[in-house]
Amino acid sequence: MSGSCKLWWLFVGLLSGGGVFAQGMDSTPAERNLLIMAELLPGIYDNANQAYFDKRRQLPDADRHDRVHTVIEAVEARAFGDHVFLWTSTVTAGDETRTSRRLVTLGVSESSDRVVMKHYFDFDGMIDPGQPGALQPADLRRTEGCDYLFQRRASAFRGSQAEGGCGFEWADQPVHTTNTIELSADSLWFVDHKVVDETGERITGVASGEPYWLERAREFHCYADLPGVGGGRDEPFERYDGITLHDKGGLHWFETRDEQPRTIGVMLQAVTWHILNEKDSGNFNRNSLVIYTMEKLADGSVKEHGYAFTDPKAERIGINMKWMLVNCSITPRDQARPEL
Repeated sequence: MSGSCKLWWLFVGLLSGGGVFAQGMDSTPAERNLLIMAELLPGIYDNANQAYFDKRRQLPDADRHDRVHTVIEAVEARAFGDHVFLWTSTVTAGDETRTSRRLVTLGVSESSDRVVMKHYFDFDGMIDPGQPGALQPADLRRTEGCDYLFQRRASAFRGSQAEGGCGFEWADQPVHTTNTIELSADSLWFVDHKVVDETGERITGVASGEPYWLERAREFHCYADLPGVGGGRDEPFERYDGITLHDKGGLHWFETRDEQPRTIGVMLQAVTWHILNEKDSGNFNRNSLVIYTMEKLADGSVKEHGYAFTDPKAERIGINMKWMLVNCSITPRDQARPEL
């Protein structure tokens, strides 16, 4: 038998034997995108920059976004499915602060090749953040037609509600919504517009219709020393440890141990510029990670002591004003590894 014949019969034998490896069965794009979104969604989000620059731009009150702080975390709640998240939002409007919770699920839509996000709202205080697994879907409120269908668009996912499909009672009147949510590696955008059926008047959201822009935050672990000893000086100091701050406006106040205690504040802000600060020159302002120090005075006012800034992607930042030192790092000190 010639060499070419032997190769032919070897090939036929491989095709008919148990050693053949078939190509795996492909998934749909939605099944792949579901896993990406489930990994991408959890995090801390805050629109501190948007709220600040709305005020700095002197926008009309009706166009200014309230401060929104949102924490999304994956939880075990099998009654709702495999991909379940606790979504907690705290909204600050003036002196008023309100917190709401919901469970959010991700799945593959049966009617289209998209990822579907369902929202189960808690209007009755049913969600115990420590035990969401004890809940059933009937314990919370979900309105048919109000789910979001997500498609990937470039480096983000955009979800929208079906046109005219989301209707319910709000403030004792029938309303409908056509809201959107956009999720990327660094931001969570959403539009929450409720429109009165009878009059067509929109009763939620800012007047301009601009979406809320919540940026993804990073958590830093900080401590403060009073006084701010440096340069190897042998000088006693008091340490205030265990301070955790996120870098989208995270603020921590603490009382000093002095005979007459002082109330000191430390804030982190990864500033995303919305405007040019040097309009006349046309120079472009680069984003920065900033650490601020401040103090509440006896008359109720707040004195700003100083700030320092660095690259917005930096993983450590500090400031030493001699009377106080503050040091912040993404890696907790007890987890820092030796390095050359």
